[in-house]
Amino acid sequence: MLIALMSCSACSSWLASSPELYRAEELSQQERHQDAIAAYREHIEDRLTESKRPEWENPYFYLLRIGDLQLRLDDPTEALKSYEQAEEQKVEASLISDRYRAVAHWYIERDRLQEAFDLLQKYRDRDSLLFDAMLDRVGRALTEKETARPDSLPKATSPAK
Repeated sequence: MLIALMSCSACSSWLASSPELYRAEELSQQERHQDAIAAYREHIEDRLTESKRPEWENPYFYLLRIGDLQLRLDDPTEALKSYEQAEEQKVEASLISDRYRAVAHWYIERDRLQEAFDLLQKYRDRDSLLFDAMLDRVGRALTEKETARPDSLPKATSPAK
């Protein structure tokens, strides 16, 4: 993201005028995720107090970056809180929908299929088409997993003596 922001002259001057954002991006690239999260929070607070902030700017957008970093830190619970807060603050809905699905994918990668399924059901109304496709895949995987477990098979009974 830092490279993309620095590629346009208007963006680079905006980035230069926001030391917290620049620092957050650098820390993120260095994989100093906790420090980057703190810097993003500082940037949000700074932008919220800016009296000449453009009307189109929503500083809460950076809650998405915070959530992404929290997910990298293997903390899906905190990531979800950040994404939900971004949603409450009117960050673009499609961006948030993608993040909810990313958390579900995080669960899937760790074979935590029931948690992925529950999360997808909870946020399904954000984009039913995309969520339903994932729900279908996760549901099938859950079913396969359940039917493959030896403890899910009926127990053989001993013949009567």
